Amino acid sequence: MTRRDRRRWAAGLGVLALSLALTSCGEAGTAMPTTPPPVTTTTAVGASSSAGSGSIGFDPCAALTPQFLAQHRWDARAPQPRLDNSGGSTWKGCLYVAASSYTFRVQTTDTTLAAVREKFPSATATTISGRKALRYEARPDVPGGCTVNIEMKSGSLFILVDDPRGTHPRGLSPCDNVTEIAEAVGPLLPTGS
Repeated sequence: MTRRDRRRWAAGLGVLALSLALTSCGEAGTAMPTTPPPVTTTTAVGASSSAGSGSIGFDPCAALTPQFLAQHRWDARAPQPRLDNSGGSTWKGCLYVAASSYTFRVQTTDTTLAAVREKFPSATATTISGRKALRYEARPDVPGGCTVNIEMKSGSLFILVDDPRGTHPRGLSPCDNVTEIAEAVGPLLPTGS
């Protein structure tokens, strides 16, 4: 591969990453302390953060194995690592694309359920894998997005579904879909995390 081809390839990857970020987040990502912003800093797989969610001790990108993703038909594209920062909060994990074309994120965050409740007082309390959780639409005015935060000792596990075109194969709403994803991913959280 020539230097020129490598540059084109790298530029193409950059455009792909940007387009995935824009199409997967839609308007759901806002500069709120509990929802990652649409403009993000993305790191490579294996990158670590010494602050914020890096200390939580759970790496969604490693925990959601290729076999696990294939079993749930969440493997339409390779996971895209994401490291997002906004308003003093950090989110670290991956963006996934389901076979039916909707996207979702699974990220650890230093944002606690108390902070989520403060920002979204109408969030629905639920339990996922024996842990407290909150489900909410960060932007109810923008269809297709719904979020679950599952309690962890150092913050929470943030799961965001973005399905503005309603492509779920069984017709699940984004909030039912994010709950189903949370119920599948929740048991992967290590005991004591």
